[in-house]
Amino acid sequence: MEEKTEKRGFSSVRPRRLRGIRLLREMVAGTRLAARDFVWPVFVRLGQGIRTPIGSMPGVFQYSPEVAVEELRRAADEGIGAFLLFGITDADKKDATGSHAHDENNAVCTTLRAVKDAKLPLVAITDLCYCEYTSHGHCGRLRGDQSGVDNDETVAALGHQAALHARCGADVVAPSAAMDHMVAAIRAALDAGAYEDTAILSYAVKYASAFYGPFREAAESPPQFGDRKGYQMDFRRGEAEALREAALDVAEGADLVMVKPGVAYLDILRAVSEASPVPTAVYQVSGEYAMLKAAAAKGWIDERAVVEETMHAFKRAGAAFVVTYYARELARWVR
Repeated sequence: MEEKTEKRGFSSVRPRRLRGIRLLREMVAGTRLAARDFVWPVFVRLGQGIRTPIGSMPGVFQYSPEVAVEELRRAADEGIGAFLLFGITDADKKDATGSHAHDENNAVCTTLRAVKDAKLPLVAITDLCYCEYTSHGHCGRLRGDQSGVDNDETVAALGHQAALHARCGADVVAPSAAMDHMVAAIRAALDAGAYEDTAILSYAVKYASAFYGPFREAAESPPQFGDRKGYQMDFRRGEAEALREAALDVAEGADLVMVKPGVAYLDILRAVSEASPVPTAVYQVSGEYAMLKAAAAKGWIDERAVVEETMHAFKRAGAAFVVTYYARELARWVR
């Protein structure tokens, strides 16, 4: 006798049908990575032939301007479309006001001119802040009683710094000082200097984070007293404050906004990217990078797989692009 086969009570819906064939998975992938999705942070200091490794950030270096140009040339060949420039200041050039930030022959300005002279096909973005230039390591000028950063004095100085960078070749300026109304001051200074086409990428949503530790070694910019919690955002606050900060900067003239750090703030990134009328970026910061490098060195993770998974998370959450120290490795991997 023929045996009867009992029908199982399963639904006809089987999501795994779209997962069984690799090419089909590629066809229906919701997010994709390309080299142009990544911005490479670059640390420069005055000198010649400098290529100093950062101990806490394997694969990251401080470069002298001419070395930076050669590395940027290679990065462009690898498919990178943009870089973010940070200037390192020798101790003897630091002072209470960060005056070296306004020297047209400092490391940032010298590198910008060299990049433009080399006609590299890259968007030149410069960080605007004072922590790398001040003797006290804070992000702006201090009040007379040294009780904290003077917001209004600092935003006026940031406008000066922005116009200088634009004159030397910056396509985009990126204020990271976390001062109220810094975008308005920068936009006014750029427009007054006939740099109305220079864009502003504001670190609009920047938290006082423990993930920044290795950066302070790379930029030689730890605060000499106190901390930056008085002006950077409190990570215990919710989406409402982040949305308010981003909206204020857009209203003042920001062309792009950024959330920083990355992985621990995906909820914030999603909220800002959905609400903002301008593109939203995210910064995978030094501590995030250093942890992945350390785990990979121990053989505890598949580095490429984890990094690519993280980048997809940023893109899913709404990032138009990612500032990451992995930029060049990612450009090679995704190519």
